[in-house]
Amino acid sequence: MFDDLFNNLKGFIDSKIQEVGNDLQKRFGVPEPAEPFVLIRQFTPADSTVTKGCIAIVGESWQIEAYDDNNQSFFTNSADPLRNVILFEVAEPDVQECVLACQFNAKALNTEKPIKVSLGWRRTGQWGTMREFWPTEVLVTEDFQAYEARAYLKKEADAATIQISVQFESSGILLIRDIELLQAPVK
Repeated sequence: MFDDLFNNLKGFIDSKIQEVGNDLQKRFGVPEPAEPFVLIRQFTPADSTVTKGCIAIVGESWQIEAYDDNNQSFFTNSADPLRNVILFEVAEPDVQECVLACQFNAKALNTEKPIKVSLGWRRTGQWGTMREFWPTEVLVTEDFQAYEARAYLKKEADAATIQISVQFESSGILLIRDIELLQAPVK
């Protein structure tokens, strides 16, 4: 009897947490696109990444490792990722506002926690301030899977730089390929 009561209470709490999460994502998340996405940039292994350490080209993929011997910090904040890798930076599109999407294929190896891929922006004169939207989590898989990360961008006086980045919260390896940056008008 108590087990049933506990399970019902747990299910109720889980559903309320999900509702709150969905509400927050609607309120502060990325708006829906008004039209289909248009390709801005396609990245290939010939493109140089912003972060250099522990990134290798394997076939048509980038292999990114969680640890970089040259940049390990002994004083990290527990809320900070183990490693943040900036893959690419691109100038903002010449539109007043848009929905951006980063589509890619990826697989995670030898990791305890999901590896996050984020699309965000940094404004000129605001170094250290990166506005990221809901990251896409890449889970351990045998095969490459298709993923998408989105962000909302509204033009301001200061120009923005769009960043595609990877955050590791535990050891592991990310294999990522077929990276495309797309845009669409806001609904």
